[in-house]
Amino acid sequence: MKNKGFSLVELIIVIAIMAILAAAIAPALIRYIDKSRKADDVTAAGTIESSVSAALANETAYDEVTKLVGTSTDYVVVAYVDGSSSAKGTYADVTAKTSGNYFKKELQSSLTSGAKVKYTKDGAVGYTVAVNGNGTIGVYIADKADATTWMIRPSMTDLYK
Repeated sequence: MKNKGFSLVELIIVIAIMAILAAAIAPALIRYIDKSRKADDVTAAGTIESSVSAALANETAYDEVTKLVGTSTDYVVVAYVDGSSSAKGTYADVTAKTSGNYFKKELQSSLTSGAKVKYTKDGAVGYTVAVNGNGTIGVYIADKADATTWMIRPSMTDLYK
């Protein structure tokens, strides 16, 4: 009788070896994926920061924001950006907390592609943009609108690293 194929014991041994290898590799793969998602979030935050700078280049929009901020050295939230719904290539959910709409219009026109937060394990849902009296822009990963939980730009908080 010719022996064709593998025995049941050989198959079980191969499956056990594959399971052990998968168990050893899975945590490293998960860490790599999380690190990649965080890097994407930082890149998107840089794009948002550039867009806010471009929006503030409009004198009317800048005046509108500085009236809200005043001379404070604390950051004041001026926009919430959530890329989950995009319309015509711009962020559809940009809410400027100012009296007029100049800043909002400028921000929407300069943000040309939707960006979602990719690392969502801690409940992050969008980006919060804040400005202080010195004109410094801060971009945060937010767990809800108006939240400044994790600063991403200009420097990254240790909570997000």
